[in-house]
Amino acid sequence: MQGAQRIRAWWPAVGAALLLLFAGQLSSAQTMTEYQVKAAYLYNFAKFVEWPSRAFENPTAPIRLCVLNYQSFESELNQMVEGKTIAGRPVAVVPVENGEQSHSCHILFVNSSQDRQVQHIIEVLRDTSVLTVGETIEFVEKGGIISFVLQDDRVRFQVNYKAANRAGLRISSRLLSVATRVIE
Repeated sequence: MQGAQRIRAWWPAVGAALLLLFAGQLSSAQTMTEYQVKAAYLYNFAKFVEWPSRAFENPTAPIRLCVLNYQSFESELNQMVEGKTIAGRPVAVVPVENGEQSHSCHILFVNSSQDRQVQHIIEVLRDTSVLTVGETIEFVEKGGIISFVLQDDRVRFQVNYKAANRAGLRISSRLLSVATRVIE
């Protein structure tokens, strides 16, 4: 029993180190495309976010990663998560066409070509526990929760912690520590 407690005690530190290592590998991998890197990040975001229990129909319901109107990214994400689970839950990639269809999502990816719809999407999802992820700097300024940014040819991300709290999401401090910017 004591060995198990020791493992639990050091596991968070190992997890943080792995995230930092993984983030560094993703952002500098030359063989991966920008969207492969973003797909890997989305999958890993789900590991470091805690949703309220009401966000799931039951204890074995999948974590739904939704993609708004972007088939090629949806394909990349499907390849990334195929056969994977997070906290014992299967991971499902779901295409959506608008904010109204996104209520049952756990993560919603909004690419830059959808920028004109961002304010509407954020308003529609205001009282939900959907982790919104965009790819423009203004995304977090408009109330989105995570935004990908390119810095020195590397994919990084910013977090709107205040918006995450409003959505009832708990973002791990390990994830926050590797963000380039956190809005509190």
